[in-house]
Parts: sequence; structure tokens; C-alpha cells
Amino acid sequence: MIIKKVKGEERMGTITISRESQFMNKMRSYDIYVDGEKIGEIKNGGTEEIPVPPGEHVIQLQIDWCKSKEIPFRVSEGEKQSFQCGSRLKGWRVLKASSSMDKEDVFVYLDQM
Repeated sequence: MIIKKVKGEERMGTITISRESQFMNKMRSYDIYVDGEKIGEIKNGGTEEIPVPPGEHVIQLQIDWCKSKEIPFRVSEGEKQSFQCGSRLKGWRVLKASSSMDKEDVFVYLDQM
């Protein structure tokens, strides 16, 4: 993902999202939504830094119809907020993937650090 610097960006806050490197969804990216708008993607094992305007926001991740929980957050000028994401389906739980796809924050999770 490439983010162009824009005039006034120094007045922005930043969100940093780190994704675990996992077998589940290894070859697929998660879509990143802030305030209901898709603003980027994150690959397996990746980290993305995204500028956001100061204020209150809501972040959520999605892959197909599977979504993380929505997390409200506040960011000020120059402030950074960090998030961790991945799948809660690890080890033998991968076998339960089809029964977990409709459950929020299982197939794809998002936690604020």
C-alpha cells in the first residue's frame, strides 16, 4: 500500500496495524476500514501505517463477509494508535473455519494495543 504525503499531513494522527504471520488466510489481505470507508489492505505478516485526521474514529477489518469487531478510537495531531490483527483460528481450530466465518472477531480479529 502506498500512501502519498498530502499538504497538512503533519497535522494528522497515525494508526499502525500489525498482522500476525499465520497459515489462516496466508495468501489473502484484510481490508482496512476507518469510519466505514475502505482505506487500505494489510498482508499476512505485514505492518501498515496510515495517517488519519485528528478526532474520534472507528476501525474494522474485513475479508469477504468475515469481520473483526469495530473499535472506536481517538487520535490527536502527531499521536499514534496501534492495533494488532490476525485470525483467532490457530492449530486444530483451523478445522472449525467454516463454522466460524459468521462470528465477528474470530475468523478475523482486531485488538487495540
